[in-house]
Amino acid sequence: MPNVTTKRISPPDGEGGRIESGPFITDDLNRTAAARRGRAPLKQTDADRAVADRATDSAAQELRQFVERSERLAAEKQDIADQMKEVMAEAKGRGYDTRALRRIIALRKRDPDDVAEEEAILDIYKASLGM
Repeated sequence: MPNVTTKRISPPDGEGGRIESGPFITDDLNRTAAARRGRAPLKQTDADRAVADRATDSAAQELRQFVERSERLAAEKQDIADQMKEVMAEAKGRGYDTRALRRIIALRKRDPDDVAEEEAILDIYKASLGM
């Protein structure tokens, strides 16, 4: 099966800027491009077409795998987010302050030295403001 592509055709003079598009056989486009360059067009053999088709099929399959993998990860991410909401809702139902819980979780993710430095600076600022 020959490769089919879509090409925009420049509007001929005097036709009011109409642009048409349509399917063209790659061989036709190659002949047209070669003629514009003043060269003889290259012939595309069945073997050339088979190699191009395999490469296209392989690239399409690889692209499909990336898309499907990304979609699965997005679904897993949404499931985890829903579970985290449920945990926070349960903690809130038992009387815990969820804002404080989120702050504790964020602090635990950080480097202890960074947290200590930030708290020391905050204490200095509070003292200078008389708080």
